Amino acid sequence: MLCSAILFGYYWLVLRNKIYHRYNRFYLLAAVVVSLAMPLIEINIWHTADAPPQSIKLLQVVTGSNEYLDEIVLTSRQNNFTSEQLVLLLYGLTCFIFCVLFIQVLLKIRTLLKQHQQTVVDNICFVNTTAKGTPFSFLRYIFWNDNIDIRTTTGNQIFKHELAHVQQKHSYDKLFINATLIFFWCNPFFWLVRKELNIIHEFMADKIAVEDSDTEAFAAMILQATYPQHRFALTNPFFYSPIKRRLLLLTKNNNTKAGYIGRVLALPLAVLLFAAFTLKTKTIKNYATTVYAGKKITVVIDAGHGGKDFGAVSLGGNIAEKDLALSISEKIKSLNSNNNINIILTRESDIYQSPQEKAAFSKSQNPDLFVSVHVAGGLLDSVDRETGMSVWVAKNNFANVKNSKIFASAIINEFTNNYKIPVGNLPRQRQTGIWVVQESACPAILIEAGFITNKKDLAYLQTDDAKETIAKNVLAAIEKYADQNNLTSKVLVRNEKISLNEDTVPGTRGNTDHTIINADTIMVGKDKPLGSNGELIFINDKRASKTEISKLNAELIKRMDVYAANNAEAIKIFGPDAKKGVIKITTQSSQSVNVIDVKLFEKDTAVTTDNKIFTQVENEPKFPGGDSAWRHYLEKNLNPGIPVDNGAPEGTYKVIVKFIVNKDGSISDVQAETKHGYGMDSAAVALIKKGPSWVPALQNGRNVTAYKKQPITFVLEAQ
Repeated sequence: MLCSAILFGYYWLVLRNKIYHRYNRFYLLAAVVVSLAMPLIEINIWHTADAPPQSIKLLQVVTGSNEYLDEIVLTSRQNNFTSEQLVLLLYGLTCFIFCVLFIQVLLKIRTLLKQHQQTVVDNICFVNTTAKGTPFSFLRYIFWNDNIDIRTTTGNQIFKHELAHVQQKHSYDKLFINATLIFFWCNPFFWLVRKELNIIHEFMADKIAVEDSDTEAFAAMILQATYPQHRFALTNPFFYSPIKRRLLLLTKNNNTKAGYIGRVLALPLAVLLFAAFTLKTKTIKNYATTVYAGKKITVVIDAGHGGKDFGAVSLGGNIAEKDLALSISEKIKSLNSNNNINIILTRESDIYQSPQEKAAFSKSQNPDLFVSVHVAGGLLDSVDRETGMSVWVAKNNFANVKNSKIFASAIINEFTNNYKIPVGNLPRQRQTGIWVVQESACPAILIEAGFITNKKDLAYLQTDDAKETIAKNVLAAIEKYADQNNLTSKVLVRNEKISLNEDTVPGTRGNTDHTIINADTIMVGKDKPLGSNGELIFINDKRASKTEISKLNAELIKRMDVYAANNAEAIKIFGPDAKKGVIKITTQSSQSVNVIDVKLFEKDTAVTTDNKIFTQVENEPKFPGGDSAWRHYLEKNLNPGIPVDNGAPEGTYKVIVKFIVNKDGSISDVQAETKHGYGMDSAAVALIKKGPSWVPALQNGRNVTAYKKQPITFVLEAQ
């Protein structure tokens, strides 16, 4: 509509009432075609983003028990129409009416042809009739009124006028614009185009009718309305009637120079519209530009399963997880263009390897990172409901888990931008453990690229686009992780709290000199927490609080300056408070220590009382009996038609119920965080209250009291 408005506005200002009718005719027809076609054309101008990579955003880890259904969707139907459906119904009804009118006119013309005598001369068919509205022309037919004598001057001019319509094929214009209006009747500019086209047809026929004839006589004939049933009724006010324009154009002189300029100006307008409506700028990531330029690192890519171990299989049984995993792993290796990254595959063919063999092979390569590629398989009762990608790490009691969580976060951040199936927004941990991940000495993750039992997921995973996207995202995450975590500097982490071991770090006691400790020699132990002897702690030249010290990640430390107690240099620099010593810490790239919040993956050492209610736990509370039992309980006890019975409009309503699962599994403090109304929130709360006891949460191997949020989604569909 906007495109047609611009094109018609140009016609109205520059071309209207000019005598170059043939040009105006084709301009208006082209305006309709361009207005319909141009918005559908999309020419992408790709812009490569060269901005430096962003910091890895550390994501919290959730525990996946494979037995707990996170969300239940209850669908009900209502009979009333939505506003969208009413608009579509109105549109369709109007299109139908215009179509009927269009066909009705064609049928009337066909009836006239059947009822009256026809004479063919030079491929033009004359139909003699006395019907109202004649004479007129349509395609190659001229419907002539017998009451008009063609041998008179007036009759001859009328004949020449209608003959011009036939010879210049004006009927095709009318058929095209009226057929267009059947479907695009809501565009007001198309109606104006139709009106102007009709008048231009008359201008063109008038010009031919008065060639070598008396212009004044023809004008007088128009005024006298010799054929009063002409489609432009003479009852309209004279100064607003097309008759005035026809008379003006009959006597108007041609200004060749002005007309040429006006028509040429249409060219820059066309270029402007083409650029405005078709060119779309899109930014793409430049995967060819390497991020990591440190020492050469080794990354082991494990293609899950293999040989006799098919892994998960598709519903038809013809596609196996082992084959998809291998093709994805091979794509990762083939697309790697960074000479500083050495990709090693655990298998390059369809062979069987036990998890123990895979782990042993990986250890023998002494890798810096480990990635295991898999595809998930859903339960039979969850086909096409379970979807999306997820990233898994080892449980918290394994040595590599901290860095694995950072690496997993980097993977998720990459996939969130461009993956065409849902991406789990948090790394996950499996209660039963993952052998190949937890046995790795380096950061290790397992990727479930999608669900092979979900038709949409599987269709996407089989495409080259999906495999290439997965490979590029994994490689980008590897480079980003390697670059930001400075794999060239090894930091030994022995405990999850930052502390110094005085046996390995000199200068922490006594009247010793100022000691500088670089990142590759820092030893972090559990013997002496930072500041335990009253030392001043500075992080990036700023005195640190206890909270900042507790959040400090050892792997961010670039250098430590340790001043012993009563060190004269320290007292001179830092003042009298430095008498007990100073530890000055410089982090990598002078970044804030809050870039990565270590508390997200530390064990909760603050648990000293049974009254603590956890919001984050190693293993979340779950419904007894697992997935199928929870679904059965909801479907049996919760009426999906509650919102319909209470008059809720069509839509999707996610009700979130928050409650406490106590150490003994009992439920308390049940409340709805959402306020949708229509009985949904209260019904969900009542459902949880009257339900059975839950399996309590686990933290550090023991039952604890924890909060739980349970989403229940009501979907109301109109019939």
